[in-house]
Amino acid sequence: MLPYKEKELKEILLKKDIGDVDLSGRVMKQLYAEQQQKERVNMRYRYKVGVMVITGMLLTASSGFAAVHYQSLSNKNGDVTYQVKPAAEFPAMQEEEIQRLDFSRELGEKLLEEGTAAIFYVIPHNPEGVTDTRLKPVTYSDWSVLQSKLSGQSVKIAEQLAGGYSFHSASVRYMPVNLVNPPAPEEAAATADKLRKQTEQSGKDYAMLPVELSDQIDNLTAAYRQGDKEITVHISRTKGPVTAYMDEQVEFTAEKLVFQGVEMVYTKYKGGNSLAWSAGIPGRQENILYEMHEMSGQYFSKEEMLGMAAPFLK
Repeated sequence: MLPYKEKELKEILLKKDIGDVDLSGRVMKQLYAEQQQKERVNMRYRYKVGVMVITGMLLTASSGFAAVHYQSLSNKNGDVTYQVKPAAEFPAMQEEEIQRLDFSRELGEKLLEEGTAAIFYVIPHNPEGVTDTRLKPVTYSDWSVLQSKLSGQSVKIAEQLAGGYSFHSASVRYMPVNLVNPPAPEEAAATADKLRKQTEQSGKDYAMLPVELSDQIDNLTAAYRQGDKEITVHISRTKGPVTAYMDEQVEFTAEKLVFQGVEMVYTKYKGGNSLAWSAGIPGRQENILYEMHEMSGQYFSKEEMLGMAAPFLK
């Protein structure tokens, strides 16, 4: 399997410098997590917080393997955009807030319809009285519709990949408007207080306030299929470096290379391959991170993976 990433763990770890969850004025990056099943990366949008199987790039130990070479990617300015670190450097977690985040996430999955979002206030595990913003992604199976949604988003995507893989579907997460333009701390606190009072009046252990989704794409995962084989490409907007944490006990090899002028990291795991690279967004202090995964044990060569990545570089 794959390393798990700080970018997607910010909500669990309660980092305050990334923004996808409204915590009454504190903005954090929303995380996604997977339940391990068939070692498929397309499971990356599920949670299993109870046993700390967190996010779509979690490595599990198989056999002892030391002297791992941890790679990183940089943009044209020399700034690190993607880096891999040992799991031992993973920040400590706070159980109370993990439980709150898991509860509000479950409510979002249960109550929200596709393509909607809401601010949630929950009573359990919430001593600080904060709120969480939850959303449901939109799924596209029509290539032309997806292409129209990507217009002006600085995201490159392909309809066909080398090896006969064709676009099948994509799950797209749009940023809620309150995260694109965060409210002032006073306004966020007032919203939290309003929702708290609603919970008291209703007798429920939560309250929710619907919010609109913007047209700004935060991330998407596109699936490409050839028969029963599948390759996924995860594309995300990032600010600063994305960090993936590797278990030192997992056997894998990682190689840094340059293809068509783009710096990349090609990694081979027990069960599959991955290729990662990034691109800057003109006029913005942001990057687009691309991660291509094939986890069915096909073991594509480096050359084959590069060929599949080529359409995204045009």
